[in-house]
Amino acid sequence: MGERRKTWRYDVYLPLQVCLSQTKSSEFYDAQLRDVSRTGVYFHSNVEIKQGAGMELTFALPGEKARGTSVLIRATAKALRVHVIRGDVSLAYGVAATIDRIDFVRPAAAVTAA
Repeated sequence: MGERRKTWRYDVYLPLQVCLSQTKSSEFYDAQLRDVSRTGVYFHSNVEIKQGAGMELTFALPGEKARGTSVLIRATAKALRVHVIRGDVSLAYGVAATIDRIDFVRPAAAVTAA
């Protein structure tokens, strides 16, 4: 099968917070981001996420070395594909999701007193 991606994906290994709001109360899970593009993400999760599930994703991209600040990313996404990753000890799930909306939250500039 040939490559079907329309945008370039960047390999990243960053912590990811996943918020599922399929129930009355939101559920938050930690996951591991593996790659990201303008239109989608792929991550590993210890919690099974159903195909088609809506979710909110939050992660921080490292900033420039000179500035030392990171950029917080918040995205609304939908699970396209989910597959089982069999490990030695436990199961994990690989989740490919499409991004519906993405927001970049830059930290506020430090204010110095005069």
